[in-house]
Amino acid sequence: MIEYVWIILASTLFGIQHSGISSLRVKGWIIDRWGKRGYAGIFNFTSVLTLLIAFHLMQFENWLYFITDSTSIQPLLLVLGVLFGSAGMYVAYRASKVISVSTVADMRTDRKPELITAGIYSRVRHPLYLATILIFGAMALIYPFPVVIVFSLSMIAYTIIGAYFEERKLVLQYGDEYNRYKNQAGFILPWF
Repeated sequence: MIEYVWIILASTLFGIQHSGISSLRVKGWIIDRWGKRGYAGIFNFTSVLTLLIAFHLMQFENWLYFITDSTSIQPLLLVLGVLFGSAGMYVAYRASKVISVSTVADMRTDRKPELITAGIYSRVRHPLYLATILIFGAMALIYPFPVVIVFSLSMIAYTIIGAYFEERKLVLQYGDEYNRYKNQAGFILPWF
């Protein structure tokens, strides 16, 4: 039981780090001191570090059940997991065709941030969050171990909370333009 608590705490640490460093106040403070490149380095390093801590607590070496015991494969969950994962990668690909990660994180130095509403962003305001949810869902389906399910659900919960914080930040940044956009595209699930 305690291992689940550690996984949830580590996932929470990732969420606090991720949302905290990308908050306007903290981001502005870091950029003022070390520039956008410094911010990118700090954000990427701390994100990877905190995610690796959570990932390590899942004892991922046990995930090799495909090699050690093929009878434990659950075909339906495996197929669903591959479909979710493929859908998540497709959504991330479509989002990256419209906007780069450096633009999403406001790390570009060549122009001011602009509100992107084209491509997949015309249907869903946070396609990268949707992709993240699909990929963590895929992990839980492909590797139906309790520790992986707890990790995936913790990360999905943070993703939804993080999207909420991102919404608040975007309303502050873009004002009425973003409020109008909210009526045209879904939050995490697309509107058709």
